[in-house]
Amino acid sequence: MCLRDDGADYRYSAIRMVTKLDFKAINELENLQKIRNYRDLTVLDRLKEMDRSELSESTCRKLDGVIGSWDMVLKTADEYCEIAKKNNIFAISVLDSEHYPYNWRGLSGMPKVIYCRGRKEMLRRMVINGAVAIVGSREASKYALFATESFATELSNKGIVVVSGMASGVDRAAHSSAVRHKGSTVAVVPGGPERIYPRENRDIYEQIVCEGLVISEMPPGQNVLKQYFPARNRLIAGLGDCTLIMEAGEVSGTLHTASFTAAQGKEVFVLPNSIYFENAKGGMKLLEDGGNVLLNTDSVIDSVSQAQFFKRIGDPYYFEYLGETMANEEEIEQEFKADIYQLRKRAEAAPEELDDDEWKLLISDELSSGPKNIDELCRALVLPFYRISQLIIEMKLVGWVTDQCGKFSLTIR
Repeated sequence: MCLRDDGADYRYSAIRMVTKLDFKAINELENLQKIRNYRDLTVLDRLKEMDRSELSESTCRKLDGVIGSWDMVLKTADEYCEIAKKNNIFAISVLDSEHYPYNWRGLSGMPKVIYCRGRKEMLRRMVINGAVAIVGSREASKYALFATESFATELSNKGIVVVSGMASGVDRAAHSSAVRHKGSTVAVVPGGPERIYPRENRDIYEQIVCEGLVISEMPPGQNVLKQYFPARNRLIAGLGDCTLIMEAGEVSGTLHTASFTAAQGKEVFVLPNSIYFENAKGGMKLLEDGGNVLLNTDSVIDSVSQAQFFKRIGDPYYFEYLGETMANEEEIEQEFKADIYQLRKRAEAAPEELDDDEWKLLISDELSSGPKNIDELCRALVLPFYRISQLIIEMKLVGWVTDQCGKFSLTIR
């Protein structure tokens, strides 16, 4: 028998897979306060003693189905647990405020339990650094693959996490580019987290498990089925702060991801292609419908930065989430100071080697001690007036700084 603390989560997944208890019934039980959360469903005595007044006839039948299938539920949950132990799979619950994906918390229809293989810290990294979903055709053109590798590499070099679905073609190129350039990547798969699909992606799967993270809402051991793919695509869209469509035909799962992204209020970027290329017509239709033209990473990084900014100023839970995931705030602060010190040394030795983001970080550090005008920033950083002005304007446009009477202040630290 499974004695793990997350045994309730395995039982819940078994209930979902073995019985007909669906999200509609679970939502009804929660809305009528018949259960506190989904884990109440994993205790047989609570199901038997539940007050069924106000419940629909359909939900009552589904509860009876769970009770009648309880032996099978327990057997299946134990099978999940054994597979998980053999493959170093861990469960993460929506009740786990420390690790459950931050971007999913405000979205409806996200899974209550997910199963993962790899490095759990990727979940925090997506919150701190931002994440971009990159998806496209399985039979991608050389142009789409080249562009995917280029964009994934540039985003990885900026620290942004690359999210995709580990399919052939564009997905594989996105993951492999991130791994190859020491970036962070997360793969959302349609079967159990140990199920490699397609099989020829075993090499990149093993790299992701070692250096990134594999996520699935399907329990350990679950086979890959065609109907799981659209559901998987909504999770990819949910994890990203925006989505890049590298290539898509008129009938394509990639378009599902784009649709989910737009429905979640996030930006969709589409790589332009020939109007005569059949495998790009879906992308062209997205552009016609108002998608953003993907020309370079600047607009993508701006989109991620704005998403991060609005989380910080619009969600009081954001800092609580980060506080819970950071084991020691003082240690984090010391690491930050050490990074700034090294950046300042580089700026003194070879200022031409610093990119715009690094200069903006140094400007932010200067402003952390209080408001300053551009002349004061020029003296502190030994940069010409026009250069500081350009950087400050960009920081102001994305909401990082405000100005009052000629002095600039940080909006967020």
